Amino acid sequence: MRRCMDDKYAKEIRKTGFVLESQVANTLRHAGWTVISNKYYEDDFEGSVREIDLLAYKVSKVQEVSVYTTLLVSCKKSEPDVWALLARPIDLRNPNADWWPLHAWSNNKAVSFHLANPNFAKTYHQEVHRLGVKEALAVPDYEVFAFQEMNRVSGAPHNDKNIFGAVTSLMKAQAYELGALSSRKKVPSVYQFNLISIIDSELYRLVVNGNEISQEQIESEHYVSRYIIKKSESFSRIRFVAASAFEEVLKDYGRLHEANRKWFDTGIDSFFEEILKEFLRARILFPEFRAEVEWPISSSVRKLHGQQWTKDSIGINWNSKDSCAEIYFFEIEPYVSSLNENEELIQKVSAALKKVYRYSGKFRFAVDNIPF
Repeated sequence: MRRCMDDKYAKEIRKTGFVLESQVANTLRHAGWTVISNKYYEDDFEGSVREIDLLAYKVSKVQEVSVYTTLLVSCKKSEPDVWALLARPIDLRNPNADWWPLHAWSNNKAVSFHLANPNFAKTYHQEVHRLGVKEALAVPDYEVFAFQEMNRVSGAPHNDKNIFGAVTSLMKAQAYELGALSSRKKVPSVYQFNLISIIDSELYRLVVNGNEISQEQIESEHYVSRYIIKKSESFSRIRFVAASAFEEVLKDYGRLHEANRKWFDTGIDSFFEEILKEFLRARILFPEFRAEVEWPISSSVRKLHGQQWTKDSIGINWNSKDSCAEIYFFEIEPYVSSLNENEELIQKVSAALKKVYRYSGKFRFAVDNIPF
């Protein structure tokens, strides 16, 4: 191989973001993250295929669920310009803003139950902060409302094209990944997404307060963006980070993964705590319970009267007076006494209750007392 004496190509390529992207990937790998470079996604809005610079994740097994903490990373470099973020004092009581955005997905019913709670996002932020996460999901100090690339020497503003491009590519890539998981992921999992825009240049915050504008060089800033994706309004947190600070900033995302592992472990346990006493929670697992008890119950009923019935009618009530679970199904009344004396059936249903609901207490077959 002949060595080229003129290294102009090597020099010029440093002006692009490709070298930065390689350095960031190495930093992530060194910190224990698995990295996927140049991942493509479909831009549904523009009907085109786009690329995200880096996707990185850490995964831990919690009970039967794989917990993924995921980073989507955009890398940009600007030699002539700095990035300026225009901000104003934040109003955390603004009813039209969401300062605690959370983008997560799970195919585990216990986790999905929590994610569906409209108050979950803010509670989640508070809990991971309690578990040691200080900056990764911090409430913004200021409301960023615009951005500009500005000449490093003269200070002249240019435009926001590259910054806006980084922000929108991150949000669209996140939307694509969230939408693709349901068809791609079959094993029990939960994914929590974080968006990071890294700039190899100086990063400034310009705070506009009335007629006053103050200027401060910063290492990172949280920007909560409101955007329409797939005809639905969405809030996303984008973390702007100066390249020189990324290695230190990354440490808190490592703590975030540990917090996710602990929180979702606790969240799964809390879902099952006294679950049979809350019908809406218990009903979520009816399909799994019915699949376990369909055959032993139907066999017992056929032996008694030869009658056919559907597993979809099986349900569970909680009898608070007697402190026990009650198993019911359509037209059970003629069989109640016989079923409650069938020791083999009781053992099988008891095993199903323990497997599906983690319940080992008393139960009996009974007539459904729910009027609707």
